[in-house]
Amino acid sequence: SGQFSGRINGGAAVEGVLAPQGGGSAVQVRGTDGGAVLQSAGLFRDARGGSITMTLRPTGQTGVYSGELRMGNVRVRNAPALASLLQALSVVGILEQLGGEGLFFQTVESDFTLRPDDIVVQRASAVGPSMSITADGTYDIGTKRMDLQGVISPIYLVNGLFGALFARRDEGLFGFTYRLTGLAADPQVSVNPLSILTPGVFRDIFRKPPPS
Repeated sequence: SGQFSGRINGGAAVEGVLAPQGGGSAVQVRGTDGGAVLQSAGLFRDARGGSITMTLRPTGQTGVYSGELRMGNVRVRNAPALASLLQALSVVGILEQLGGEGLFFQTVESDFTLRPDDIVVQRASAVGPSMSITADGTYDIGTKRMDLQGVISPIYLVNGLFGALFARRDEGLFGFTYRLTGLAADPQVSVNPLSILTPGVFRDIFRKPPPS
C-alpha cells in the first residue's frame, strides 16, 4: 500500500494510491488534465482539459478488475469512431464542432470490467450541452476491435430534461440507437433511424442487453 506518481507513456502526469482489498490490490489513478491522459494512453488523438479519476478493484480472479472512470469538463476533437457515428446520423453542426474547437462534455463516466485481453463496458456515458452518448459492449485490447452499442441524443441540453423522466440515465427522450463494430480507428457504423420515433425506455427493443 502507498502513494505513487508518474507519467502515462512518458506524457501526461498522474498520481494515485494502492491499497489492499479483497485479497488483492486496489488502485486509484488521478490526473488534473484528463484530456492529456487520454491522449497519452492512445485513446484519443486530441482531447484536453478536465479532471480524471480511475479506480480498479480486484475481483478475486487473476488479472480481472472492476473499474470506474469519472471525468469532468473535457473537450474532444478528431475522434474517428465518434466522427463516423455523427456522419451516419448527418448531424452536421455537431460534426463541425468535433473537427473545430471540439465537443465539450461536462461529465464522462464508465463502469467496466478490465480483463487480461479485453474491456467489458457495462455502462458508459458522455454528456454535454450539444449531445449525450451512452455505450456498452466490449473492446479487445490486443486487436483494438470494438463491439459497442448505445444511444446518441442530440441537443441534450433540452432533450435531456424530458429524458430524465422517461429514459435511461444520461439519454434524451429522443435519440438514435447505434452500433459500432470493427477496428476502433475505422469502425463500421449502423444506426436505426426508426429509434428516434421510439422515446425513452421503449428504445430497448432495438438493442440487446448490456454485457454482464
